[in-house]
Amino acid sequence: MLLPLSAVIITVNQEKKIAKTIEALKVLTDDIVVVDSGSKDATRTVAAALGARVFERPWPGYSEQKNFGSEQAKYDWILSVDDDEVVSNELAKSIQAAFTPQPKADAYNLPFRTVFAGQLIRFGGWNPETHIRIFNKKKIHWNTDAVHEGLTIRPEHSVQKLAGYVYHYTVDTPEQFAQKTDRYSTLFAEKGIKAGKRANFVKIYLSPAFRFLVEYVFKLGFLDGYYGLFIAKENARYTYLKYKKLGEG
Repeated sequence: MLLPLSAVIITVNQEKKIAKTIEALKVLTDDIVVVDSGSKDATRTVAAALGARVFERPWPGYSEQKNFGSEQAKYDWILSVDDDEVVSNELAKSIQAAFTPQPKADAYNLPFRTVFAGQLIRFGGWNPETHIRIFNKKKIHWNTDAVHEGLTIRPEHSVQKLAGYVYHYTVDTPEQFAQKTDRYSTLFAEKGIKAGKRANFVKIYLSPAFRFLVEYVFKLGFLDGYYGLFIAKENARYTYLKYKKLGEG
């Protein structure tokens, strides 16, 4: 059952993963919008061949790119999906049920599961994980944060949680994740510096240790084996780097 819902994907250089993302969305909508920020591979060709409407646009930041995608959408209801995320069959059925006969909420919260270098991560800091990804663009849009963008959800907006998962195929190797750690910690620091924030000793040195303890021990990250340890260590390193860079100004 196709819905009055547009799927919006922002992408760059993701020819190996975007086909799986698009195929999973075709059971929900006849309007898939892909906004590409200058791919050097066949990403745009793959997306267009699968029926997506493809727009090429220089990278202005996460929120601006996603808002541009929403503006191009055929429908008022938006399902925002990243180019390495796949909607499960269970979640697709849950979305269809939520739109029958019409949505009763202003936005919908979707559960996520992460696949890290081919392994499903069941514990640690990424579980449980949910994100609001379905919303009415007449009422809600993306904020202007440079990193960890979010939606402008106000107290009067009703939000419901759906069943099923979005599977996030995050990285193919641990090295790719380490590179993301470096990049995102810099974006965090730049945002904080612009806002006049600074970091102290506790933030720089104690917060990373506390994060590792919570994710690896209390949230049972050790049950995910080697990758559970690596993710907890890398998330602690991210916490250290973002505050260290912020403290350095």
